[in-house]
Amino acid sequence: MKASFILSYPWWFILFCICFAIIGAYIIYGKKKYIVYDGESKWLKYILFALRSLALFLIAFLLLTPLLKSKQTKKEKPTIILLQDNTLSLKNNIKNKDQYFDDVEQLKKAIQKDYDLLSFNFGDVLQSDAALNFNEQQTDINAVIDNVFTSYDNKNLGAVIIASDGIFNKGSNPLYNKNAKKIPFYTIGLGDTTIQKDAYISLLQCPEVVYLGDKLNLQIEIEANKLNGKTTVLQVINPSGKVIYNQTININSDYFQFAANVVDDANKVGVVAYTVVLKPVAGEVSKANNQDKAYVEVIDGRQKIALIYDAPHPDISAIKSTIKNNKNYDVDVFNINEFNDNITPYDLLILHGIPSSNTSNKNNQIKNWLNNNKSVLIIVSANTNLSLLNTIQDNLKINGSSLNGNDVYPIYQSSFSKFILTDETLKRIKNLPPLLAPFGKYTTSNNVAVLFNQQIGKVATNNPLWCSFDVNNKKIGFICAEGIWRWKINEFAQYKNNDATNELLDKTIQFLTVKSDKRRFIVHTEKNIYNSNESIDLNAVFYNESYMLVNESDVNATIKSTKGKTYNFSFDKTANSYVLNAGVLPVGDYTVVAATDYKGKSYKAATQFSVKPIIVELINTQANYNLLRSLALQSGGQFFYPNQLANIPKALENNKAIHTVLYDSFKTRPLIDWKFLFVLIVLLLGAEWFIRKYNGVI
Repeated sequence: MKASFILSYPWWFILFCICFAIIGAYIIYGKKKYIVYDGESKWLKYILFALRSLALFLIAFLLLTPLLKSKQTKKEKPTIILLQDNTLSLKNNIKNKDQYFDDVEQLKKAIQKDYDLLSFNFGDVLQSDAALNFNEQQTDINAVIDNVFTSYDNKNLGAVIIASDGIFNKGSNPLYNKNAKKIPFYTIGLGDTTIQKDAYISLLQCPEVVYLGDKLNLQIEIEANKLNGKTTVLQVINPSGKVIYNQTININSDYFQFAANVVDDANKVGVVAYTVVLKPVAGEVSKANNQDKAYVEVIDGRQKIALIYDAPHPDISAIKSTIKNNKNYDVDVFNINEFNDNITPYDLLILHGIPSSNTSNKNNQIKNWLNNNKSVLIIVSANTNLSLLNTIQDNLKINGSSLNGNDVYPIYQSSFSKFILTDETLKRIKNLPPLLAPFGKYTTSNNVAVLFNQQIGKVATNNPLWCSFDVNNKKIGFICAEGIWRWKINEFAQYKNNDATNELLDKTIQFLTVKSDKRRFIVHTEKNIYNSNESIDLNAVFYNESYMLVNESDVNATIKSTKGKTYNFSFDKTANSYVLNAGVLPVGDYTVVAATDYKGKSYKAATQFSVKPIIVELINTQANYNLLRSLALQSGGQFFYPNQLANIPKALENNKAIHTVLYDSFKTRPLIDWKFLFVLIVLLLGAEWFIRKYNGVI
């Protein structure tokens, strides 16, 4: 450790401290008259003079606020990340499994001698290395690499060791991950590269949502390896248990492929399951991949939306693209001058920049739209005539000018309960550019529900930015700013998707289009179909007699599968509603019945959901060593077989890119905080006092 002094004043100020100390001591001891007796020893005066001057110097020096700056150099060893594939494709495909596990433990001990080791298992996310069971149902190597660098980028990452079969069935190809070239990757090839006898369903695709009365298509592909001359049967069973497709397939090559397109009528509302079965063939290694299920949500009709604008604007395209991506909606776009005033077919009217100065001849028409029983979303733009807007409706008044706008940021209002945005969406929205809102005074009616208020610069205001009103059993929404197109472009630049903006618009439109539900007790799931590795999330709300949200009572839930298994839970209370994480449930169809008591009266609510299996890990079990070799080669690492684990520590040692990093840390401390100096000053003055008293000096 090295140390040095730092002064807040120039160094020559120390001369003042020396002069002050000498003058102060001289005043007391420089003249004989201060001594009470004759013939005193000169050394006595010298000693007292020295003690007093040294004490005064230390006091004056400390008043200059000197600092002691210390430097300490620390060594940080390289961190090695060991990742073990924990997916189903390896469950029965590791040769000499016990020997391999022993070799891995020896490898860990060897690495820990010279490096900091962090060990994890993975499927589609990182896991503790204590959870090794080869039960994970999806492999996402790309996401795992990103997770490593996000979590440990602040460390001296030396290398990543990945033990895997190289098969990924979720996410992007890890070879194109930018982090996969930053440090060396050492890969261990597990599994079997041999093509084995097997017939399996390689692809099953279907629409996630169809509408009642429509046709739905099931696209099916099967593959068979090394089963030339064998015969199998492909069947498709509809939700009613009827076989709607039955095809005998003659396998006529070692690498056989077959495709089928099955069409059926969507005639039952809800989540329905189609079962695809491939008859097992004698000699194939796995029968688990001979059956799959396709889950389809059938809904009763889609909502029609009219997007009407005053003048071309990039917001129009941004909103239209979001609506068109949702299969629940049909959207028609009109210039108001071309609209025929027939709003009957539409469930929601979106008015952008309307009313404006150019639409004064249509004010009565627009007012009739607002007085109709249709839901309306009004988007205020620079073209909006605020005076006309205040005239045709009483929910939101803006007294000001839309031409002189403010750049505003959204401030989330946690009291908003019409719909719930995910934490990720709220986090992203904070990082998006401002919208342009009219300058002026905002006044709202009492029935307003505000999702976002406006923040102008760093000043939070009570002006609504995104809000809604319940008026005579219909809903009116307001977006008091333009610039949604900026949000979509900026979000894509940051995150490579528009998930947050789309979710905000989707849930706003869904809230406005959904028919009013006057039930006092409601329970629902986040979605109707879950994968078998996903947690089941449920929400519940309860309204009192005034139709206000309350959560005074406890809510219990019973989740029952069609197989007869029952699970009992209790909801957790949030600010004004209820939430429940039921965890991961087995594959099947489930019914939820929630119950509560409020003021002596019992209430029940129900919903349904399905859990579908994931069998992608069982479809292809042939190890992909080429991917592992390429991953190691492009990063400056090396590929190893399971019997070569003992060579990895030497390879790490020989790689010059893996090295210890020296960090200099500096610490500054005021000398006046040193108790030692305080004690020294007290001792000096105390010694002076004692000597004076002992020798009769006053």
